[in-house]
Amino acid sequence: MSSLNIFVTTWNTGLQGSQAQHQDLSSWLLPVLHNATNPELPVGIVPDIYAVGVQELVPMHLALAGLTGPVLYVLTQRIQSILSDHATSLSSEKTSERYSLVARVAHVGNALWVFSRDKTLEGRLGKPSTAKTGLAWFGMGNKGAVGIRLPIRRGSVGGWENLTFVNTHLAAHDFNIARRNAQYRDILSSLVFDINDPLTTPQQIFDTSHLFFIGDLNYRLSKQPPLEALRENNMSDDALSVEKARMIMFEDDTLREQQKQGNVFGGLREGDVTRFAPTYKRIVGKIEGYSEKRVPGWTDRILLASHTDPPYLFSTQTLSNPVPPDEPTTTCILRFDSTPGIVISDHKPVHALFSLPAVKHEAPSAHMAPILPPAPVPHSPRPFAKQREMLIIRRIIGTLMDKMIGWPWCFFVLLGHGNSQAGMGVSAFLAMVWGVWWSGVMNG
Repeated sequence: MSSLNIFVTTWNTGLQGSQAQHQDLSSWLLPVLHNATNPELPVGIVPDIYAVGVQELVPMHLALAGLTGPVLYVLTQRIQSILSDHATSLSSEKTSERYSLVARVAHVGNALWVFSRDKTLEGRLGKPSTAKTGLAWFGMGNKGAVGIRLPIRRGSVGGWENLTFVNTHLAAHDFNIARRNAQYRDILSSLVFDINDPLTTPQQIFDTSHLFFIGDLNYRLSKQPPLEALRENNMSDDALSVEKARMIMFEDDTLREQQKQGNVFGGLREGDVTRFAPTYKRIVGKIEGYSEKRVPGWTDRILLASHTDPPYLFSTQTLSNPVPPDEPTTTCILRFDSTPGIVISDHKPVHALFSLPAVKHEAPSAHMAPILPPAPVPHSPRPFAKQREMLIIRRIIGTLMDKMIGWPWCFFVLLGHGNSQAGMGVSAFLAMVWGVWWSGVMNG
């Protein structure tokens, strides 16, 4: 096959995943269809692969207790149906098309799906593998990362490559930059594939041909921006002034600043985030508007790396410019935007459409596929993977601790008819009544 088109999207649902089951998700998953009048958009492209990542899928007590299964199942069916119906509608012969679920992985409130288009990829995919890790103590908590690694044969005989998708949710709050940086490095050493198979070599996320790193990374602006920079593109009469304001605002983006300093995301690049307004912290129920309680930011990001990327793409000079250079020899960003029309969360979804160039190698197997180069200067070398046994123990302990918190929390919410604090009050009252009764029995 020649080029490979991949659609990637990330969305922090703000614990409203159950509501998302009943929303019109086509504006999120099919933005090209909903913006067909935009002359910049590619026409007639049906992605070969969809990667969909969400964070904070359901309320915390349900997520920690491991009760995300029903929501994951319903969303899987809905997403698959939307993608298949859309591909069928664009078929010139109106023949039935289908997207198949390649893999799905979830950890607490984070989930990641990868779907493939049967028409173009049937018989070309290898066996996928998944990985997940928590980022709090002993691998617990709702901050974590999940990943899917997918081998794909892109040539007629060989040309094997590995695609890796990572969805993560990093620490919140403006002051937690150092913690977010540390969590990223933890992902590098802890999000490891094939740790349960003793016959294979565990693979880290950069041991791949192409890496797509997405999620609510929680990097904010370092200061409050001017109001003009926070306007949506179609809500302003002066698009030029909005563009200039965002370019100035981008200088305060803490993610890019940390990247230029060599602290995080070495060897990863992204599209022009100034094309859309900051995605957080938005007012629920409104297309425009920001909460006054938080400094806004492009917290929801999509970064990528390809083995064909020339080194200059990661230079300090290139990273200082929000507009990435047009480099035809490597993965191209055909579209990069947000979806402000989704209003059930305080985050706006972000999506990107990538085109991977035709392969110029003939790797005979996925094990011999090209991989990404080391982290560029000034970044320090990436850490080695943690020992297999330590990762397994960490996963077990983290899961147990999550459930030890989640299940009692669910009990309190149930007693309080949806309010955990009321449930704790009811529990305390019942415990007091039982204590009085028991003391009477013992003294009687």
